[in-house]
Amino acid sequence: MRRAVAGAATMLAATLSLGLSGTASGDVDTPRAEQQTQTEQQSQAEEQPQKASSAEFTPIEHRYWNDPKLRKLLGHPVDTEYHKDGISYQQFKNGWMYHTDDTGTHEVHGAIADRYTEVGTHETYGVPTTDELKTPDGKGRYNHFTGTDAIGVASIYWTPKTGAQGIWGPPRQFWAKNGYERGFLNYPTSTTTDTPGGKGIYTHFRGADHHGASVYWSEKTGAHSVKGAIRAHWLKLGAEKSWLGFPKSNEYGVKNGRRSDFQHGYIVWNSKTGKTKVHRY
Repeated sequence: MRRAVAGAATMLAATLSLGLSGTASGDVDTPRAEQQTQTEQQSQAEEQPQKASSAEFTPIEHRYWNDPKLRKLLGHPVDTEYHKDGISYQQFKNGWMYHTDDTGTHEVHGAIADRYTEVGTHETYGVPTTDELKTPDGKGRYNHFTGTDAIGVASIYWTPKTGAQGIWGPPRQFWAKNGYERGFLNYPTSTTTDTPGGKGIYTHFRGADHHGASVYWSEKTGAHSVKGAIRAHWLKLGAEKSWLGFPKSNEYGVKNGRRSDFQHGYIVWNSKTGKTKVHRY
């Protein structure tokens, strides 16, 4: 993403920084260039982007240069600002800033920004609809994104123990319906991805009991969760590639245990023995 114009962006950042050094709040109310002759301006235009008054700032520039905490958080720009298909965006040392008329201006930074970059930024997850925020349980951080037609709404969640993981599509919908990180799935431990063979998608989770859980989706079965000992047995057999296929129910209670149904059979966990057993229909 970084291009040759990054040097020009850095020069601009340095110039603006000098212009801001005399303000306590970091507000920008004066022109970027003051009392320059027409000859000087023409000469400088050959070397760097044309300077403008604060009234001509883009939404990204306006927020960045008027928010000292944000500047410290993101660091210096490493590339120029780009505009395409109604999306404006700029990369910084520690993250990104995006703007659209519908979503406003938002930042993505740190480990979440690293994951966002890894998955393909806005071309894959869409633009951020929030800044990085603290999760309701206080244990993690997240950004929401517009998503795309291909994946639907997306999010990236981070905790020190799970890292930054992207979640989208039916697994995200299932997770949201069941309480996000405060539900029985807890935080995602993998980024939503296609199953081998491309017949479905899945996301792994920590599980409220920290024993692991997953949400698998296919067009034929929909989205269902698998957890605990039943999940461990199913994964050992080969998950959806095994003869059992995809899950077609969530885990539910039966006499003396728990059960999950799959396309071609089911697994029962016995609460008295602590063992699981696989059955064909």
